[in-house]
Amino acid sequence: MESEGSFWNRRDFLKVGGSSVAALGMGGAKVATAQEHAGSMDMPAETPYPKLSIITPYSPEKLAFAAHAGYAGVVVTPGPDFNPKLSDSAIDQIVTNARNAGIRIVSIEYFNPNHTDPDAGKRAAANAEFVRALEFCHRLGCKFVGTFSGGIPGASMEDQAKAFADVFNEKYLPICEKLDVTMGWENYPNDANFASTPAAMQAVFDRVPSKRLGLEFDPSHFVRQYIDPVSVAWHFKDRILAAHAKDTEIIQPVLQQVGIAGQGWWRYRIPGQGIVNWPEFLTVLLQARFRGGIAVEHEDEFWDAPDGGNLPDFPQQRKDGFILARRFLGQYLP
Repeated sequence: MESEGSFWNRRDFLKVGGSSVAALGMGGAKVATAQEHAGSMDMPAETPYPKLSIITPYSPEKLAFAAHAGYAGVVVTPGPDFNPKLSDSAIDQIVTNARNAGIRIVSIEYFNPNHTDPDAGKRAAANAEFVRALEFCHRLGCKFVGTFSGGIPGASMEDQAKAFADVFNEKYLPICEKLDVTMGWENYPNDANFASTPAAMQAVFDRVPSKRLGLEFDPSHFVRQYIDPVSVAWHFKDRILAAHAKDTEIIQPVLQQVGIAGQGWWRYRIPGQGIVNWPEFLTVLLQARFRGGIAVEHEDEFWDAPDGGNLPDFPQQRKDGFILARRFLGQYLP
């Protein structure tokens, strides 16, 4: 029999199943009633569990597909119709379109600015641009912005960690606190994102006590570095603010021929078609009571069609990949 405080308390499941539907609204706005939303689709019920989502460019058709495929939310990337320069009326229309589709905009991605650019003028411009992204997030009613950790060519890990921590503490933290938003970086290894290993992550967090900075945790990037993503997730479970659902396949016959410095021995896959241990990874998130977005990042060419990225709607083969990912991940989530 479950204890009163058990995370898997039967009463909690009943609450989730019967919870009232909350409207997607701007921060501070009153919650709309069901009557006020008559004629539009219901928003997904708010639950104490992760929000299974997809990463997508913005379009009403793509938001509608995510809802119809059974996802609770979307994580939206910037583009001409979705960026911090939009007017209030344009942002209101995005929120309305999401509500009408029955989908939440869980968070936004904003990777372009190099937060620690060694050129002082470029760094100041990048910091100001990212502040506008934080404000855009707030105007949409979201709580999280995904980004990179920056990069300084030739600098040591410690110096880069200090530079990024200083930018966050001095430039971004006051804005995050004022707007009640958070931010975090994806662990994608590249020159613009130095903190893609556990050691570099820890070096940043040692200098940033605020939990408004965390990780946009992608297990697939650890797999191709031969780092166990489950162990890393356990270590940083209190700093995971968002998650990407993407798998990595290791093609052993190719690896045995070219070695890890060669090409073609790994590729990204939809969840369940690589070697990530999804039951263990999702268990970490559930035990940490993670309630953010777990967003399917579809970079699997096997389940995609060429030249379909700029269309208003996804090509059917790409939709099939998202549908399979939802079917696979859904078996491990309430």
